[in-house]
Amino acid sequence: MLPSLKLFNQIPCPDLPDCNRGPCFYSHSLPPAPSIKRRKIITSTKASVDRPFKLPNAPNAPITPKKPVTDRHLTSRPTQSASTLAKRPNPQTSSTPRPELVPTNSRSQLVAPPSIYKTTPKPSHVSTLAPSKIATTMHGPRRIAHANTTANTGPPVILPNIRSHTPLKIRQVTANKIYESFCRIYNGLQPDLATKHATDQEDQIHQKTINPAGYKQMAMTVLMGLKKRPEATGPNDIGIHGEWVDPGVMATKSIEAESRKYCIPKEELEEMGYPPLELLDSPGGGMGSSVLHKKMKCDRCNRDYKVKDVLEQVDHTLCLYHHGRMRMVMKSGEKHRVYSCCEESYGSEGCVKGPHVYKDEDFETMHEKIGYVETPAANPSKPRTGIVALDCEMGYTTAGMELIRLTVVGEQSKILIDEIVLPSHMIIDLNTRYSGIKTLAGVKHNLESIRAELFKYIDSNTILLGHGLENDMNALRLIHPNIIDTAALFPHPHGLPYRYGLRALSTRHLSKFIQEGSDGHDSFEDAQTCMELLEVFLKNKSKQTR
Repeated sequence: MLPSLKLFNQIPCPDLPDCNRGPCFYSHSLPPAPSIKRRKIITSTKASVDRPFKLPNAPNAPITPKKPVTDRHLTSRPTQSASTLAKRPNPQTSSTPRPELVPTNSRSQLVAPPSIYKTTPKPSHVSTLAPSKIATTMHGPRRIAHANTTANTGPPVILPNIRSHTPLKIRQVTANKIYESFCRIYNGLQPDLATKHATDQEDQIHQKTINPAGYKQMAMTVLMGLKKRPEATGPNDIGIHGEWVDPGVMATKSIEAESRKYCIPKEELEEMGYPPLELLDSPGGGMGSSVLHKKMKCDRCNRDYKVKDVLEQVDHTLCLYHHGRMRMVMKSGEKHRVYSCCEESYGSEGCVKGPHVYKDEDFETMHEKIGYVETPAANPSKPRTGIVALDCEMGYTTAGMELIRLTVVGEQSKILIDEIVLPSHMIIDLNTRYSGIKTLAGVKHNLESIRAELFKYIDSNTILLGHGLENDMNALRLIHPNIIDTAALFPHPHGLPYRYGLRALSTRHLSKFIQEGSDGHDSFEDAQTCMELLEVFLKNKSKQTR
């Protein structure tokens, strides 16, 4: 029925030339080839880039050399339509001169009739170049993106704020004048420091005022202060107005004079565990061997054991304990106490083996074993250092804990003493995990000689600075009246017996990480950190009283 109706006889058969229908209701007649119009090509040396190639079918056509394509031709040439590009063969991409096509009379030699069944589009001559090659030809080497490392310099730009109580124009003028002042002060320092401090200074003025009149008044005061300020002498002589402290004034004001009023009173010293002066009323020393073969409670595992002056091989592994502190963690939505050393729950078996050791906490008992002494009185003819920071490292002996290292630091972190000390009794454990001492080889001092060395630098008027200094005073068997403890300068909000550790204070107030290694504490690092914490404390106090 379909062939007789001739409904599809105008549609070319899609299966040509392999159609197997008989009869087929599609058309098997090929349409006539479309006529192609060709425009006349003008030969010109200036427009050589538009000349098509000579086809291989034209053997008699003359060939003339052609100029290579330049960047100017690629960038300035207008985009050609698809129909125009279809009439012209693709150019060669080699660097050799291109042949020139001269018109011939034979149209069949130029263009072949297209097929209506299978067409393969040919890309234009512009697209034959890879994108990376085009970019290199037109713009040189490819640009590699990188982060902007240019410092933000120049006058600060104040952004509009609808909640600002002062017009933007006034704020911008003020920021520009502040920036000019900081440029004079910070001449030769970081180029972006003036911009940063000018921004902070203007923002501080804006936050401390509530109306344009107050803003102008405070801005005038700040500008007058910056005008009188001398040029910075170094990276430590910087700061915005109201926070900057003149180094010359700080040099005349000794840290000793500023910090003396923060010495701990006598009543608080006893509350914090410092040895009292009344201990000196009774004789001390000479009874350290009285504890031998007596039962004592181990300071690590809390088990009873007999004290020995000579340990056997088995005695070095009798104590099984956790060296880490307790901390709270969340497990299954509940709080649990675990050891920081191994994350095991409270009450679990220890993770480290060692010898049994003990520590005395009674002042009378410690005084009987190794006697306490008092710091010598001040002598005007022999002035001593005004303030020193000290830190002691202790180890375990048959008489409890004894001093094995003393470090004393003066102002500007100058080391006055840093010596290993030989204990007075038989050593059980050097406590290397915390003391950092692995051997006593080369030791030159005992407790008496190291105290004599210390008394060359301090007297009763000297301020002793440290963290948890009562432990150091007990190790030195020293009673001293003028003490500053960083645990008291930065107290815990819950009060005693809670305290912040030196490591936590250093991280919070100094952005300094100490006691990070596994080789034990460094007494010099701890003493230096205490001195830096005192300087930060005094600086904050001076800002509050201003």
